[in-house]
Amino acid sequence: MTTTMTTARDTDRWAEQVLEEHRELRARVARLREFLGRARPPAGEKGAHSWAREISSQLASLHDALFIHFRLEDESGMVEDISTEHPRAANKISEIVSEHPDLLREARELVSATLLYSEGQAPQDAALRRRVGTLLDRLEKHEQEETSLIQRLEYRDTGALD
Repeated sequence: MTTTMTTARDTDRWAEQVLEEHRELRARVARLREFLGRARPPAGEKGAHSWAREISSQLASLHDALFIHFRLEDESGMVEDISTEHPRAANKISEIVSEHPDLLREARELVSATLLYSEGQAPQDAALRRRVGTLLDRLEKHEQEETSLIQRLEYRDTGALD
């Protein structure tokens, strides 16, 4: 009985930590979207290199935050504990967690692409913006699915909304 209560407290704590990290990730994504909306000065003009450097820096920072966040979810025991406490959600939890390597790979590829871009090489501005926008869309969808699942499981199933 004590073990179950400890596990429930642990998952509550992890749920709160994950939800806080989701808030921080949403803020990062919003800043990156805002930055992407700005015009990049033409190559060779003042500010062109700093635009590419800034997007590269923001993507690298996003990648690092995602790596730490996904590691918490994947390696802390949280996923197993929540799956054990809520077995009917285990498949959905596994599905969400399985997206982590692809999201990290895409973020790394975009960091590399922006570094090439800062040297005046491919990809073109419109293609780069589109790829970054697609990653941000995927991250927002992923984060929303996780948040909804955590809130449903941890708050409704444990009676916290009663």
